[in-house]
Amino acid sequence: MNVLKITFKSIRRRFPQIWKAALTTLVAVFFVTAVLIFQENMYQWQMSSNKSRFGDWYICEKTTKEPNKVLDENDFLEKPLKAESMVRIFDSDWNNTKLYVGSMTDDFMKQGRIRLAEGRMPEASDEITMDWNTLLKLGYEGELGQKVTINYYENDNINSDKGRLSATFTLVGILNNYTNIWQDGKNIPGAIVTEERLKEFKCTIYNIYIYPFKDSVRTQDYANVYKKIKEDVKSQTVYNAAVYDYSPWKSKTVYAYMYIVVMVIGILALSYQLIEYRNTRRKSYNMFRQMGMTKAGIRKMYITENAFILIPAGIIGILLALAAGHFTGQALEAKSGYEFYRANMEVIIKSAGSVVIAIIVEELSGIISNIHFYKKKPASKKWSGRPVTVKNNKSRMNRHNLVRTVSSRFIKKDGALMAVGIRFFALCICGVIIFSALKIQNAFTEYKNNDSLTDIFGYIDRTEDKDQLYMKYWYYLENYNNLPMKPSMYSESRESRMDKLEDTAKLRKRYNIHFDKLKELVEEGKMWDSNNAVKINNTDSIGRESAQIQISRSGYLKNPNNNIIEGFSKEFLDQLMEINGIQSVSYSAFESERTWFWDNQDYEKMQTFAFHPVNYHYNKQHIDDYGDRYMFSTEYTEPTKELYSKLEKYIDKEYVDYEAFKEGKQVVLFLRNLPEGGYDDTINAGDTLYYNYYRVDENTYDDKSNIIDPSYFLIFPYDKAYNRYLLDYNNTHDFNPDYKLMEKLEADYDACVAPQVAAVVRVTDEVMEDFNGIIPTFGYYTAIASTNMAQQAVDRQKDIMERLIGEELSDDMDFELCYNQISIKYDLASTFSATNNKIGVYFNNNNISYSSNVDIKNTYRTQLINSILQYGITIIAMIVMQLLIMAIVIRNRINRRKEKMKLLHSLGMRRGKIVSVCMLEALRESVWCVITMPLLLLMELLMFTGFVRKL
Repeated sequence: MNVLKITFKSIRRRFPQIWKAALTTLVAVFFVTAVLIFQENMYQWQMSSNKSRFGDWYICEKTTKEPNKVLDENDFLEKPLKAESMVRIFDSDWNNTKLYVGSMTDDFMKQGRIRLAEGRMPEASDEITMDWNTLLKLGYEGELGQKVTINYYENDNINSDKGRLSATFTLVGILNNYTNIWQDGKNIPGAIVTEERLKEFKCTIYNIYIYPFKDSVRTQDYANVYKKIKEDVKSQTVYNAAVYDYSPWKSKTVYAYMYIVVMVIGILALSYQLIEYRNTRRKSYNMFRQMGMTKAGIRKMYITENAFILIPAGIIGILLALAAGHFTGQALEAKSGYEFYRANMEVIIKSAGSVVIAIIVEELSGIISNIHFYKKKPASKKWSGRPVTVKNNKSRMNRHNLVRTVSSRFIKKDGALMAVGIRFFALCICGVIIFSALKIQNAFTEYKNNDSLTDIFGYIDRTEDKDQLYMKYWYYLENYNNLPMKPSMYSESRESRMDKLEDTAKLRKRYNIHFDKLKELVEEGKMWDSNNAVKINNTDSIGRESAQIQISRSGYLKNPNNNIIEGFSKEFLDQLMEINGIQSVSYSAFESERTWFWDNQDYEKMQTFAFHPVNYHYNKQHIDDYGDRYMFSTEYTEPTKELYSKLEKYIDKEYVDYEAFKEGKQVVLFLRNLPEGGYDDTINAGDTLYYNYYRVDENTYDDKSNIIDPSYFLIFPYDKAYNRYLLDYNNTHDFNPDYKLMEKLEADYDACVAPQVAAVVRVTDEVMEDFNGIIPTFGYYTAIASTNMAQQAVDRQKDIMERLIGEELSDDMDFELCYNQISIKYDLASTFSATNNKIGVYFNNNNISYSSNVDIKNTYRTQLINSILQYGITIIAMIVMQLLIMAIVIRNRINRRKEKMKLLHSLGMRRGKIVSVCMLEALRESVWCVITMPLLLLMELLMFTGFVRKL
């Protein structure tokens, strides 16, 4: 008997059935392969997303020489790509922008993922292309064709005004940002000219080399690799930490779990098709056996038919999945602008492995089935001729219980073991689904409980030096005129003078004078602004002092670098919101440039001598735990009930007043320990805290309108405009020393806002934990106030400025409350989108000091994502598994009962009744897993209805 010939004829005759089985197999293989491709490319997408934003390089070198030999010949690194950077750019006021003019090759741009947003690269010597950040820094709007002026110093001689030069170019292209996004991106030229034009600048040329990391090298410890390379490199290098320090979402447990679950689903689907196909061929195989075909022949026939089903379907399924992945990857790459897609041999091996396992499972099922299939049936007993006695039991079946009775008899016929097994299986599925759902719920609850904390919060932290902090005040000296004479600088020794100064200071009783009293004395003509002390009566005097604290020399203070009239630019915020993974953003204001005073303020107890010692001995080095503190700082935030509930914990009941806090009439003050130990006890709950105006000084300018020694002053945005106004006024009016005297005194010594102190809190670890994400950094004196108070302060400043100049403010002198502090919450996508890395680098490049809670929150965020993936896929797998297995059970059940159902239909039972009989049994079984009950009932209804229609 020619088995192959019979097999091929059978295949040709049964091709429609084989084609359907092959199609289902193809879908199963496609499903498995597609998920494996997704798993493989998840990591590649994350890394490419980072490289697209931060540059596809590992090390960046800046040198005036050729590439460093250690880097050029390193086994981990590709060959370097070069750009040239040489001309330091200065803005229209000749402030250093810390940006450069240069040139770069096409290969450098391609590797660095630097792309044109508009226009083209320069081709002529008078053309220039710039990135958005450089344009905005220079004050240009970025219109192609506009003229752009580059200010620079010849030979980098920034100390000579004679070396100032300017060059004008036509803007022909705009590049996407990189100078304020890349690690140390300001060293990369932000203004690009032709190589020929670059040589005309008489400045030092710096070569910028970027070294990509070889794809053939596999490592997870990029930071240590760089550390080892750096040991032998003497040139200036930067490590692309934004890309290579990022730990992407790539949990081995999650991926292994996903792979196992997907494989189980795929294997069950494939095994189901093979078993079902074998069951449909059982009669044919039995016929061939009776015709004399051996077991080996039947096995050969069966393997050949399976090969026609599995091999083409498996190959096509894998190829279709690869093709679908390729086109999907191309579409996503075109949209995102970077490449990431790849499918390696591991995916194909795993997918093919699922087919092999499915065959093994099917074969094991066949072996168990064949134990009964090839077992000879015992000979039937001969009829003895004796009459058979039939019991005449009265049937209880009627038209009311017909469906229930027939269904029960079908169940009993299958046996108790089958009924119990199916119900136990459904109960197990239900248990696993409930357990998985509870795990997801627990992870979500923990995530929500910790979600109130912001992920990252920061504030503008300018780095320019400001030498001094002025604390101007008029004070009342009680019994001052009866004190011993001050020691002479010339007649006594230094030690004697210091001892007498200390003794005199102890005898002085200082009282801050309210501005109303000062105003009264001025109007009475009893004092003059230029006097240092004025005799009030025989014993008392008043005096004027300016405590000039030398910040840069003390080592105990941080520069006061924040006010509430300068904040984030629109461009900064627009670029920030382009970063993926941000759920919400909130803004507030943080102030450190404004000084305070209060009644009974004691500068000795404030330990101002530590910041500005009498003997002029300065602590020049940074002092741990003190050097990063401001003298005065205020956090202006939205006055929410949630925030006040935190503050209320530290406020005595008599001062609890949420409405007062909300309206800006109340603040809570926090004190840190002072340099010499202890705390200032001169301010207490219930006292009034007076906030000075921002300084309004008439500065001294040179002939080019530059402030002489600008580091000596706290420079505000309106300074130049105000002083230009004064110059114009003095040129058109006779000089009057009394001009606006009262307004100037008010600006120097009065308070723009004067809230009540609700509580004075000493800062502890518990306090810092309570206000984590609210106060960016605690100074020696730190207050929490509402944004309404900040608005009041700005309005009062504007009012006094208008009274000073006698007219409305111009645009360059106007006042508006600006937000300079930001708090950001991430969504779940941030876990695998490098959100924290991107924002961290972006903040660093824009002078934003920040603190991050992302490590704490990522524990719960990652746990939630892992739970959703692990247990979510488990739930899906359990549902699919139950549907597949129950489909096999129902198909076998239909085959077993086919003749009985035909008999019932021939006896007059309607098709609907037969379906009802089957569905009643299905209802009894599905109730053991109520979660999947609707899906099971729908599937079984479709299967039974389809069968009954053929009766």
